[in-house]
Amino acid sequence: MDIDWNNAIGWSEAAIICATLLGPVLAVQAQKWLERKRNIKERRLIIFRTLMATRAAMLSAAHVEALNAIPVEFYGTKGKSKEINDAWKLYIDHHDDRLPAGEAWGQKRLDLFLDMLHLISQSLGYGFSRAQLERDIYSPRAHGELETEQTIIRKGIVKLLNGEATLPMSVVDFPATADEATLANQVVIADLLVEVLRGERSLKLDQGPQDE
Repeated sequence: MDIDWNNAIGWSEAAIICATLLGPVLAVQAQKWLERKRNIKERRLIIFRTLMATRAAMLSAAHVEALNAIPVEFYGTKGKSKEINDAWKLYIDHHDDRLPAGEAWGQKRLDLFLDMLHLISQSLGYGFSRAQLERDIYSPRAHGELETEQTIIRKGIVKLLNGEATLPMSVVDFPATADEATLANQVVIADLLVEVLRGERSLKLDQGPQDE
């Protein structure tokens, strides 16, 4: 059987035909892939911005919500994603209620948070240094002291309610003791009242002056 090579379709023509047929499909899939990647990065940016904005308010609802979203939005078993998740786990474990709260605990919490935040910033392409993340922030001193005190109070109340701690008390004064004359009068009054209730004594009622 002879093949008419002049009329046969070559590889180049076949490639053009395939590209023409598959081009729109591949373009749509590529567009979806790009949108998915863009959405993932946008959600991660929202988390990072929230954590940055609430560095001075770690007990705020927005800060806690952003923290809880990290394992989902930065999920991964290798590379930066794994490092971020490992840092997140260390930070969360530090909040165990069994750990004693105090100044050292608060500083350790801040260090772990900054380690995690620095990794997130790097994964998103920011050039912040860890020192910048710690230093470049407006945080009134009273706010930091308030958060530390609230943590100490919360843990103290939990221990008190669980019977793991006691509430110290001191007596500074006692009620005044009545003198002997007052006590004697109270005894007489009590005896008279008992006699009246038993019917052994009657009460005299003063009706006041009578009109004639």
